[in-house]
Amino acid sequence: MPRKKKLNKIPAITFIVLVLLSILVFAAINMIDQSNYVEANVLKVSDTTIIIGNNCTAIVAETTPERSESIQLGMKGIIQDRPNTHDTFVEVLKSFNITLEAVHIDNFDGKYYYANLLLKSGDKTLKLDTRPSDAIAIALRANATIYLNKTLLKEIGKNIC
Repeated sequence: MPRKKKLNKIPAITFIVLVLLSILVFAAINMIDQSNYVEANVLKVSDTTIIIGNNCTAIVAETTPERSESIQLGMKGIIQDRPNTHDTFVEVLKSFNITLEAVHIDNFDGKYYYANLLLKSGDKTLKLDTRPSDAIAIALRANATIYLNKTLLKEIGKNIC
């Protein structure tokens, strides 16, 4: 009689933790000069449009309805009946004493915006590539500062005053 194979079932949270720890151990550390950035605020979210900027200059970008909703919830400090992915990600960071030092929105290639989460655990620092909308939703939950690249804001930014 053949033996049944047992499948190892790893809960999603354990998988996320393992991925985060692996990244922290194996990723290259890139330190970024803060002088190339300006602190930004999420000024408005309407439908799938996000307006993020500094003073009267802002970037207007589109995202998915789910990410837009998550950003709005993060702005209000609301966790729904069940946590979403961004809520879970922040809880994993807290559980492993990993802090989100900052979010950098760096570049726009004509099609996509690029951002990085700057994570720190003890004396280890990690720059993690991510979608800006995810980075914003996570930063709002982690009370981390969001920075825009000055050149990006100058080239892409719109006067909103």
